[in-house]
Amino acid sequence: MTTPESPTLWLVDDDEAFRKRLGRALEERGFVVTLFASVEESLAALVEAPEYAVVDLRLGGASGLTLLEALHTKDPGTRAVMLTGYGSIPTAVEATKLGAVAYLTKPTDADAVVQAVHA
Repeated sequence: MTTPESPTLWLVDDDEAFRKRLGRALEERGFVVTLFASVEESLAALVEAPEYAVVDLRLGGASGLTLLEALHTKDPGTRAVMLTGYGSIPTAVEATKLGAVAYLTKPTDADAVVQAVHA
């Protein structure tokens, strides 16, 4: 159950079924979740950075790394997790340099995401 004090979380993933399923699970864990299908869509909404973000690395258009950089620039306190089905050490290092607090490989679940953002 969310309250006005519930933390905000952006979930950016181009896999609609995964995005909706994970979004519901995160809402059940107390987050106010906003879903985006692309980096471009989320950048257009970036007036105020969320407290948390879960961003897929490979999206249809721009890379999730682009969004990580924008979120970190807007608010260095945003705790972002990078998701990917294509994990590599160089990408993980780049994501960390751009502000990611964790790098998770797909498939993943809400418990792993919650653990990662709170680590």
